[in-house]
Parts: sequence; C-alpha cells; structure tokens
Amino acid sequence: MVSTKSKRGYQYFGRPVPGLEIPDFRTGLKWRGADLQTLRNTIRGPALPLGPDFERVSFKTGDGLGLKAALHRPVTPAGLPVVILIHGLAGCEESPNIVSAAAWFLSLGYPVLRLNLRGAGPSADSSRGPYHGGLSDDLARVVDQVAAREYGAGIILYGISLGGNMMLKYLGERGADERIRVAIGVSAPLDLKSVQVRIMERRNRLYHNYLLLGMKNYAGQMAGRISASLLAGAKAAKSLFDFDDKFTAPAHGMTGAEEYYRLHSARNFVGDIKIPTLLVHARNDPWIPVEDYLARDWPVAGAVSLVIADDGGHVGFHAKDHKVPWHERLAAHYLDCVQARMT
Repeated sequence: MVSTKSKRGYQYFGRPVPGLEIPDFRTGLKWRGADLQTLRNTIRGPALPLGPDFERVSFKTGDGLGLKAALHRPVTPAGLPVVILIHGLAGCEESPNIVSAAAWFLSLGYPVLRLNLRGAGPSADSSRGPYHGGLSDDLARVVDQVAAREYGAGIILYGISLGGNMMLKYLGERGADERIRVAIGVSAPLDLKSVQVRIMERRNRLYHNYLLLGMKNYAGQMAGRISASLLAGAKAAKSLFDFDDKFTAPAHGMTGAEEYYRLHSARNFVGDIKIPTLLVHARNDPWIPVEDYLARDWPVAGAVSLVIADDGGHVGFHAKDHKVPWHERLAAHYLDCVQARMT
C-alpha cells in the first residue's frame, strides 16, 4: 500500500494517476463533522439546480420486467461518455446526492442517466423487487442496453453508498470491458455485515430508524407483486438486519442476511477490477467503517485509486471554498486525467 499524506485534508492510496490534481479539502465551521456533512444535502438541497427536462427510458431485466431511468442530455453535446448514477439504500433518482451529481456532470457536458433500481422510484411499477447491494446482473443488463443505444461515447459508472457496492461487484465480475471507460464509487461499503453493525450503533439510532422506515415504505410499494409472507416479514422487521434477513435475502433465494452479506460484499470483488476506478471515502463516515478500507492493500499496479478524506461524513464532502461537493469536483478531475490517457 502506498499512501501520500499531507496537510491537504486527505490520504491517497493505490494506483497513481499522472496529472491528477486533487483539490485541498477544508470544511467550514457551519458544516464540519460527520453528521452535518452527511445531512447537508438533505437539509439545504444540492448546490446546482437540475433542470426539469429529461427523457424517461426503460431497461429489461432478466425476469422480463424492467427498470426505469431519467436520461439527461447536455444542451451542447461534447462527445463524452454517459454517466450512469446508481443510488443507495432507500434511494431513487430523486435522492439529493443523485440529483447533485447529475446536475454537476450535466453542467460539464456529460449525458447523465439516473437509474432506479428494483422497486425504487418509478421502477416500483415496472419491476419485481427488492433490489440488493449485490444485484449486479441488473446493472450488467443496463450497461448492455445503454451501450447498444449509444447514449454517449462510452460509459462511466458512478455508484453511491450501497449502489457503490453493486458497482464494485459488477466490475470485479466483469473484468476488462472497453465500453466502460471509468468507474467512481463514493462512500461505498466493502463489507455489508460491518456496515449493519455500525449503523445499529447507539449514535446512529436516528439514521437507522429513518432508513428502516424508508425501506418499509419501499417494500410496501410492492404489494401484489411479491408474496404476502415476505411483505409481512418486512413490516415486522425491528432493524435493517431483520429487514434483510426476513425480506431482502429470502426474496432472492438466500437463507438470510448473513448469506447475503457474505456472498455479495464488494470486498470479495475489488481485487479483480480491471477498469480504472476511483473510490472516495471519509474517515468519519458514520455508516461505513473506514477500517474496512485501511485493512486492505491497495496496490499501485492495480486499477483502483483510493482517496480517504479526513472529514466528509457519508456522501458529504462539503468544502468551505466551493459550492460543488469536493468529491464531485475530484471525480471530474479524475475523469479528465484518465480519459486523456485513453485518447
């Protein structure tokens, strides 16, 4: 493992990227600390507006049903890859962090696709849920269809939180794929079990209860499209672990949450990634332990570059010197550098 530690507010591990200039990360007093960083977009909304114009598109999944997404095309096409945004737990295309990333990349000239996973947002009426963090087959089918439709000059994958776990699993399974130019994961879990342990800690009780309520509401939208016994299990769940144990896992033929976490955690797949990938995480992420990242070796000869910020919370990274979140600006710099070497 190689680490570049400085007073710039972050550490860098893994594959060096020539020409990459990582902006300093400094937080202001107003939004400093794990919880304020995590909640800022929910409280204030994204920094950049996302216009109302988009095209509703659909993708077939392996069961013959489909997922829905919002496709945004830049006003002035620049011949750039399309960015597929993959949301996290209890999220959808309207999640503040998804809207924030969409507005930023669209402003840079990228086509953007806000994907709704099974049972989420507009996909609730067209798919058979639930989704889970390892449902990489759905992502594979979306990638295949996006590539065939040529929404952009190649594909960029951008996974947030649990969507990052799905993305990393997909990348590790797929290996090299010339259609995917770059991948970016923000606050992605590596070990699904350790995330559940962390989120159920006393200090995270409000987060846990909010997410559990969101997941129960999400499950309730599937009435009539999934068995009554599974829905009863979701309704009775006292924790997110119970929810996965009684609903998510059995809905996909698994014995329970332990099997789900063991089989589908990204840690099992990141070592096989061949596509240039940037991971951004915060030391003080209240949901996902930074120890899961620090315990791994991130070889310079690998495909993954890892940046761990001193502050930033969970998908926060709000700096005092710029309205656009630091991780989104970092992602843009990374994309520029990696793609420049491909041309």
